[in-house]
Amino acid sequence: MINKKLIFTGSKGLFLFLNIILVLMMAVFSGCGSPNYGRLQSSHEVTQMFKNNQILADHQYYFSGFQRIPYGIVGIGNNYKLRSNHWKPIELNPTLLNQLAYRMDHVYSLEPRGAWILDPDGNRVGIWYSSKNQTTVKLEKDNYVVVVTPEPPDLRGVP
Repeated sequence: MINKKLIFTGSKGLFLFLNIILVLMMAVFSGCGSPNYGRLQSSHEVTQMFKNNQILADHQYYFSGFQRIPYGIVGIGNNYKLRSNHWKPIELNPTLLNQLAYRMDHVYSLEPRGAWILDPDGNRVGIWYSSKNQTTVKLEKDNYVVVVTPEPPDLRGVP
């Protein structure tokens, strides 16, 4: 039986080995099609919309966490569809929004803040309201948007 081994010896072998690794890494990172990631843009205006119980008519609203005290609320523009099993749709009215925003503000240790949900080009996709100010936003084909739900916030008085 013949035992074949590829052995890299000396500086030429090391150079060849490092070049092969570099080419493989470039192939992996370039990919066939990279996903389109958006972001959150902190906004005092969006925060005030939630505090003033203002509901945007051209948005569908969702919550994550508990329905009575959500971890976060998002409104996604009607031009987009939210892809998620973790966000739950909610029919908001000003009274319900007032109750939810009040509870989020008084139960969790950090005050909720608003943000615009932006696509990779900086266009507005929706709005975000949570005590967590970071998440992953990904835009997919056919105007689907993925917004990762916020982690559960800490409760007041709990270290």
